[in-house]
Amino acid sequence: MSQLTILSALTLGAPFAQLEPKWRTLNPDIALDFHWHPSTVIAQQVAAGVAADAIVATIETQAQLESEGFLQADSVTDLVDSPIGFAVLPGVTPPDISTPEAVKQTLLAARSVAWSAGGASGIYFAELLKQLGIDAEVRARGTIIRAGYTAEQLHNGAADIALQQISELLMVPNIQIVGALPAPLQQPVSLAGSVLQTSDNAVAAQRFLHWLQTPEVFAVFSQYGLTKRY
Repeated sequence: MSQLTILSALTLGAPFAQLEPKWRTLNPDIALDFHWHPSTVIAQQVAAGVAADAIVATIETQAQLESEGFLQADSVTDLVDSPIGFAVLPGVTPPDISTPEAVKQTLLAARSVAWSAGGASGIYFAELLKQLGIDAEVRARGTIIRAGYTAEQLHNGAADIALQQISELLMVPNIQIVGALPAPLQQPVSLAGSVLQTSDNAVAAQRFLHWLQTPEVFAVFSQYGLTKRY
């Protein structure tokens, strides 16, 4: 049996709890070895020479690594867009995030908002706070993690609102999804896959990426609010 080592954005962690058994049924001779990280960390690992066959990361990370010569030519495969949203604990009255002004007031009223400094959603959120003119106020009470799942900060009491891609929020059990950022503030995180130049199993890696574009896989992706890019 061969094995594909895949460096993947956290976004696909929840869907792959369902998808990996489907892959095993179709490809019993090819095992999948996932390593879950923010895209910024994936870029650092690839540049440092970490051994892997494929990556799934933001299109910005893909473009950077392609320009630096780390990706096989023509292997970049568009996958999904992932909306950013909020979560709170079960039983809490969901805050109003229906409009940009409502989001602003909800963030100012929160005891602490959790976001990830290393994740694409957190990087965008940091800019959004400046756009809304509330960076200093929210950051002073913010719970900022380097990487990982922000909704965990709800359970440990560090924060009362967590922001992240909705598919990543859903990786934490016993939380309540409030909803996605409203359209004027929404900037979905766009993901693509690619095969690394150093892959020893490039044909199988490309097969895996093409499989991620099939209707069977997208049916699972859509359960986590992911939308097509292809």
